[in-house]
Amino acid sequence: MTNWIDTLRQHASSDPRAVAIVERNGARVTRGELSAQISAATTALEASGFTAGDKALFSIRPGATALALVLAIHELGGVLLPFDPGVADALFDSRIALLEPRWVFAESILLISPSGLVARLLRARGLHFAPLGGVAGARFFHSGPRLPGMPPSRPVRSLLRPRRGIAPLSADTGMDRGSDLDPSSPAFVVCTSGTTSHPKAVVHSRQSLRAIVSAVSAQVALGEHDVVFARDLHLMLPAMLVGARIVVPPGSRFHARGALAVMERETVSHAFLVTRDCRLLLEECMRRGRKVPSSVRSLMIGAAPVRAPFLAQLATVLPLHTVAWCVYGTTEVLPVACVSLAEKVAYAGVGDLVGRVLPGLTVRIDEHGQLCVRGDRMFSGYAGEPPVSEHATGDLASLCDGRIVLLGRCKDMIIRGEYNIYPSLYEPLVEQVPGVRRAAMIGDFDEVSADERVILVVEPEANVDASLLLARVTRAVREGPLRFDSSAQPDRILIAALPEAGRSHKVDKSALRRSLGVASCA
Repeated sequence: MTNWIDTLRQHASSDPRAVAIVERNGARVTRGELSAQISAATTALEASGFTAGDKALFSIRPGATALALVLAIHELGGVLLPFDPGVADALFDSRIALLEPRWVFAESILLISPSGLVARLLRARGLHFAPLGGVAGARFFHSGPRLPGMPPSRPVRSLLRPRRGIAPLSADTGMDRGSDLDPSSPAFVVCTSGTTSHPKAVVHSRQSLRAIVSAVSAQVALGEHDVVFARDLHLMLPAMLVGARIVVPPGSRFHARGALAVMERETVSHAFLVTRDCRLLLEECMRRGRKVPSSVRSLMIGAAPVRAPFLAQLATVLPLHTVAWCVYGTTEVLPVACVSLAEKVAYAGVGDLVGRVLPGLTVRIDEHGQLCVRGDRMFSGYAGEPPVSEHATGDLASLCDGRIVLLGRCKDMIIRGEYNIYPSLYEPLVEQVPGVRRAAMIGDFDEVSADERVILVVEPEANVDASLLLARVTRAVREGPLRFDSSAQPDRILIAALPEAGRSHKVDKSALRRSLGVASCA
């Protein structure tokens, strides 16, 4: 099994001046420079006492620095803990207690004391970060300038600076530490769900990480001369391993106008975007009367459900030769299935078509109608819990001609009278109504009737009149081709923005319930 460092060394040796990464600010990092940074970081961390099995909490913006550190940590057998700093303090504490990181690599601002002046000023502007600088017993490395209120910490740049006697990866340095490590040992752990009292963290092995990268590479078919627009590690690695150029989206948040400009300037050939980013891209293209740059041959969309009506709109701003793919997966198993934009738009059946199962996995539908997956890309288990041999996704599904069709969530179900109502069967219908951006259905448990009322919340497109949209949606769900089943007719229809969860930007129905003061029957 070829070591990733060996592959990167070969690319650096063949053409050290070739650009490997274009940073958020437009700066260019060559293959030779990146290989030297990985080599320096690996040696410096090892000299600092980093050993196989050490857990590293990681919250550094995507780019060459982050990638060099991640590869160095992986090469030394460390366990990467990508961390969302926006979680509430109580959940942060419970996750830290579960994960017990020994090392913390973070942006400077994330390490400041929550009681300090800088933190208070940020909170006054509505910004709150979990106190990464308060992780007990950890060693800290910061990216960016030193700020008041930080714990004792070394700058990340001190790890990346090549030192005398340390050869870059383009030389035969014999840096094959990773080859001797147990493939079943943990490689990265991602916190996904759970409560403050019982947090859940998904554990992936070195073997499953390699399988994830291989599956993405096989599906996208990247080549050395391709230019890849991406910001996630599991999408950057396949590009790097074939010698393609990586372009990191500008800014810390996705801005459609800037993204389009970068895609055009860098002649991006492959783009990886989450659903929300695609929506912003579509809106920007329609606002300016333009299309996605003609250099883009492939667009991969993932993280959140993608509805056919939206894809039909998206197709109007894509070049005719661009092939768009929708990826279905979970944090526990990624990717599971894939479907082309054209095939998804053409699907006229019930439910959400997510495509054919990708090689390396097997699926089945259990006695409850739930999709279960097993295979080489599956996680080892949840941190602190026994290993697993199969993942029950929580998605209700059917298999149609070898393709997976999602029918709803096991837990996202409204029970009204004798009827089970699955919101995911009806939300796509509402999203076909002109002026609707997104829709969400939730149940409101009524203590008096001991039954659930159905609430439909509709998020409007920009500059759409709320009262007119309310009338349009009310009419659509009660009569005509988009009419709901009588058992699923909403008791209330509201026009409001929908809250989102995490980087995936999925609709956060728990937050929606809280904002509406809605009770659950669970």
